[in-house]
Amino acid sequence: MAEIVVVGPDGAGKRAFLQAFCPTIHETDTGILLGAMPINSELVLYCYGIGYDRSFAWDLVGRKMLGYVVCFNWFDDQAYAACREMVTFTSSAFSAPFVVAADLGLQPLPVPESAVRPNVPLSSSARFLFYQSHKAASVRKVAATLLDLLLDKL
Repeated sequence: MAEIVVVGPDGAGKRAFLQAFCPTIHETDTGILLGAMPINSELVLYCYGIGYDRSFAWDLVGRKMLGYVVCFNWFDDQAYAACREMVTFTSSAFSAPFVVAADLGLQPLPVPESAVRPNVPLSSSARFLFYQSHKAASVRKVAATLLDLLLDKL
């Protein structure tokens, strides 16, 4: 069993992200999205989709999570500010690798990704990526990047 947390504000595409990555997802009464991605008969990646909420059970999940994805809508300034705050909180509290994933929605990026320098504090065990939550291949790229960070950490 391995756990990945997908963090993002309402409307950030957490549900679409999990639907593209996990065969099934469920929502709890408290609004937490739960997904499972079976790798083989012995390994399942469990994914939690939560809002930017410091009251989430970080003390329970944070210590055993493989890593996390902080997603937000690239075109929403408030979501971007919340993303920066969440990255500061989580990266100071946990050593798990993470990916900051900026959802472009249906719009292509007008400049090359390498030309964009987001003002988000990133350590060597973090990456910034653009993705499109409605495209499964794009979501898998985010997940694969997180897994690559995990392997690099070993």
